[in-house]
This record gives sequence, C-alpha cells and structure tokens, in this order.
Amino acid sequence: MLLVAAGVSLSGCFGGGASIERAAPAGAAHINNKTKFSQSRYGVAASPRVTTSRHVRKGGGRAQIGKPYKIKGKWYTPREEPGYDRTGNASWYGPNFHGRLTANGEVYDQYALSAAHPTFPLPSYARVTNVKNGRSVVVRVNDRGPYHDGRIIDLSARASHLLDYQKSGIARVRVEYMGRAPLHGLDASYLAASYRDNGDTAPVATATAAIRPPVAIDRILTGSIKPKSQTADPFLNEIQQIRSRKDTGSTLALRLKTLFTRTDAQ
Repeated sequence: MLLVAAGVSLSGCFGGGASIERAAPAGAAHINNKTKFSQSRYGVAASPRVTTSRHVRKGGGRAQIGKPYKIKGKWYTPREEPGYDRTGNASWYGPNFHGRLTANGEVYDQYALSAAHPTFPLPSYARVTNVKNGRSVVVRVNDRGPYHDGRIIDLSARASHLLDYQKSGIARVRVEYMGRAPLHGLDASYLAASYRDNGDTAPVATATAAIRPPVAIDRILTGSIKPKSQTADPFLNEIQQIRSRKDTGSTLALRLKTLFTRTDAQ
C-alpha cells in the first residue's frame, strides 16, 4: 500500500471484498495495471511503479515508525509493539502492486515473503499463522495497510500461497510481532527457513531456493568467525558489526547485545 502523501506510502494493501486480487494464470504477465483503489476514496495516491522486472532490488529503504496518519476517516498511530499478538483476517496483494515503492522506500516484490501492516515499525518481522491449517511463516513488514474493517495484515502473493489462502483471498490469521528487521533486505533465506506446516518444519525448497543454513551462535561467540570489514553474507556482516559494538538498529542487535557482553566478561 503505497501512499505518496503525508509520509505514508500505499502500494496495495487496502483490501475490500471484490477488490481482492487473484493470481495471474501460469504464463501470464506478472504485472497488472488495473487500479484496485481510489484516490478520492482514500485521500492519497498510489505509489509509483519503479520497475516491471520479476526480480526487484532488496532493501534500499529507511527505518521508520512514522507519525499518526488518517485513512478513510480513521487515525492510525505507528509504534513499537512488543508483545503484539492478535488474531484477525488477512488479505493479500500481488501483480497490481509488484514493482511499486513500499511505505519505507523498498520495492514491493510479490514473490518475496513480505507484508503490510498499519502500525508496525518499518521494516520489521512478524510471524503469521493461518489459524485454519496451522501453516505459519515469518514475513518482512515493509509496507502500510490494509485499511478495511476486520483485516489486520496484508501478505504478499508468495506468503499467502504458503499459508494456502491465495485462492480464497481471505484467511483468519494470528499475527505475532517479532521486532525490527535490518535495512539490507537480504533475508529471503532466513524467512524461508521460518516456514512451518502445522507445527512441522516444511521443506525449505517450497519457500525459496538456495537456502544456506545460518551459522551457529556458539561459533560466533567463540571467535571462530574472524572479524572482516565486509562479508558476502549480510547476516554475518551484521553479526560482525554487532560484535564490534556497532548499532545496526535491528532487533537482532538488541537481543545479542547482552549475550555478547556476558560472554566477553567470562
């Protein structure tokens, strides 16, 4: 949902009955230019599409919470929400918004595991569970929306497919806030590894390809990973920055700060 006014960007998470998006058939174009929302109705315009490629850049956005904003006569107050655990309806968005800027300046990718939420910090992580079938996955929240009564989150086409509600368009879900996400956006393998099918770990290949297992924390703590100025793995690069007492602004940094301090003192 990308709004280009008042610091809010809306790419497509408005929801709303017949406006629920359907996936394009196999072999069809991955871009759909039909408008699913009205500027006069929402008081803001859609964000611009910056690419029509199937492969969009990751990251490149900004960390933000944002000021209170008003959509369709209702005020929303973005904020940090530790302990957020709610159940409600989820919708999804896809080809109409693929390649458009998200609320924090990233680019919406319908094939990524991402989501839009009205108030979570951007970017952040949340675990979403389909209450009906038990499937769940962690998504990167980098957009604002949905703005429809009863809907608490809007998932990407890929995420809705994994939770098995893409065809129905709406699902009853549980949303658990997990904290801030790093700005680099190169977290696809870790999000894919978070997928669970009714409590069991599903084959990672069903979520994405080329998954590399994360390095064990004990290897990092014992110093077997030598400090480097740069590494090809953005996750390890962030770990190394945290180890050097650099604040990356992510929840990972906050969670590991105490652990690293305790280890160094021993």
